[in-house]
Amino acid sequence: MSLTDIIYGLGEFLTWSFQILPILGNNVNWLIILVGASMAAWWISKMIAFDKEAAQNGTLP
Repeated sequence: MSLTDIIYGLGEFLTWSFQILPILGNNVNWLIILVGASMAAWWISKMIAFDKEAAQNGTLP
């Protein structure tokens, strides 16, 4: 097995895997957007909570 066989095999696999994308449509995109937005909201809420805790302890710079 040569490197060329590996490269062509990888290329054929990637070409095949891209055929799945039109079937999925925009649902996957919306899922990623929702997960990212919810994680960002959680992160911001944690930052606000840590800021309040630091203000109570007097450890703000």
